Amino acid sequence: MNDLTGIVVFEAVGAGLESYTKDHAAEIGAAVAEAGAVLVRGAVADGAEEFGRALKRLGFDPLQYTERSTPRSEVGDGVFTSTEYPAREIIPQHCESSYAGAWPGRLAFFSAVPALTGGATPITDVTRVLDDIPAEVVEELERRGLMYVRNYGSGAGLDWRDAFQTEDRAEVDRFCAAAGMEWEWLEDDCLRTVRRAPALAVHPRTGRRLWFNHLVLFHQSSLPGSLREDLVAVLGDDGLPNDVLFGDGEPIPDALVAAVREAFGRRTQRFDWELHDLMVIDNMRWSHGREAFTGERRVLVSMTDLITRD
Repeated sequence: MNDLTGIVVFEAVGAGLESYTKDHAAEIGAAVAEAGAVLVRGAVADGAEEFGRALKRLGFDPLQYTERSTPRSEVGDGVFTSTEYPAREIIPQHCESSYAGAWPGRLAFFSAVPALTGGATPITDVTRVLDDIPAEVVEELERRGLMYVRNYGSGAGLDWRDAFQTEDRAEVDRFCAAAGMEWEWLEDDCLRTVRRAPALAVHPRTGRRLWFNHLVLFHQSSLPGSLREDLVAVLGDDGLPNDVLFGDGEPIPDALVAAVREAFGRRTQRFDWELHDLMVIDNMRWSHGREAFTGERRVLVSMTDLITRD
């Protein structure tokens, strides 16, 4: 099932992706600014190289992926594979890097190899999600804020070298200090960071309040099956690779997160990727995720327009 409600679709049947984005850059840019999500469908491309060239036509100055939370490979200048999790895993809705002190304003996804089945990148208008979350849940999270706790190097998640793209502990110290995070070097070359952040944000262009956080993705209740209990048994309740608590450090009840998850479920839209599809989204307006899939599936992503929490 394809649900393209709210997504502006440009039909580029048979056109080269770079030439199409060059000729329609103004219209595509205006559509992203207005609707927040654009799909260019039907173009042909020669792979990651043409994806990168098309992005330049759209005014992308690609960002590097810093303070990483998932494994990716860089396949071009600022062009990365989408999250390299096993095909059976589902990635819940999230706005890219909303746990961090800075994030991209726009994301672009490119379908280099569509999955055999599944593998969609569902997206959700987070302004509508905010409208659907029970008012008492929004009030409590807005009042108490969030605390993101991340552990690197346990073997269950990313190593700090991969997350911060450096071998130098001193560079990590400087990054954390500049970002306003608390951090602690632990035994066995492990690192723990703590960041407090609001659950909502204001869009810098529209001034609209947004649901902008990693609550659903990082909360323990999103771990599948018995994995939550298994990880806590091995790593301890404060040792998971990613976790999110109230800003005062108290655990967030599963039922509260379930209410947020249900709001996303009512608003999430999905479509099957077709070969050489290009999707551009406003990262503060639309969240994204990933379905489980079969087959090879190769979706590339690039980020631009750095926005800081300040």
